[in-house]
Amino acid sequence: MEKAIVKFNGGNLAMLCSGCSVIIKTGVDFTPEELEFTLGKRKEVLPPQYCEKCKSKQNEKHRRIKS
Repeated sequence: MEKAIVKFNGGNLAMLCSGCSVIIKTGVDFTPEELEFTLGKRKEVLPPQYCEKCKSKQNEKHRRIKS
């Protein structure tokens, strides 16, 4: 099961792209829902998160498959 990647970066929370591991969001920018998932207050997992570059690659792959 794929899920969002959240790690500490210099003592601060950081969400990483599930495709390339670039930092896409820091803890101060997390939504309340993202914080709940990160702190284990929810049983389900946060789905994978992607940077714009990886989202574009995924969209391109889907377009090729449909063609």
